Amino acid sequence: MPENNKRWTSDHLMKPGGTAVYGAQQRERLRQLADEVQALLREYRFDLENMRFDGDKPFQNRIRAYLASRPLANLEKNLRDAVNNSGKLDSEFQRRYVELPAKRERQAEKKELEKANKKGLSNARAVNTAGQLQGMALGLEDPSKDGKAVAQKSGTEGQEPTFLDFLDNQRRA
Repeated sequence: MPENNKRWTSDHLMKPGGTAVYGAQQRERLRQLADEVQALLREYRFDLENMRFDGDKPFQNRIRAYLASRPLANLEKNLRDAVNNSGKLDSEFQRRYVELPAKRERQAEKKELEKANKKGLSNARAVNTAGQLQGMALGLEDPSKDGKAVAQKSGTEGQEPTFLDFLDNQRRA
């Protein structure tokens, strides 16, 4: 049995970019069909409006033409909706299947972080660096009250570099 390679299958859609290509193809095809129906609708409605019967009241021919052409107008409207929906195909696929795992991973990390914070465990990502540094700076003030903190006195002159020296170098860089 010969295989028809021109037919879209689910396997084609699952390939990277498959839903984007399919959605674009269907969008263009449906847009062309909707344009054809719209042109036919205008022509049909115009011809119906020009049909007059004896005893018609004013604008009765237009109302009758509108009501008679309504199914064709609904077809055109539904085709336009299909064009819009085919445009949403790839974005929905991306949101629900491509971005979802990463989103769930971020949520799981956030949940683990909250659990760790509740338990009082320190986590490298949970450390509020600015708050910790401020607390360290307040704790390193010189007890001699000469206005110079330990951090200001400490340096790398013949001594082993401290954590505060490292932070100071990072700030300057």
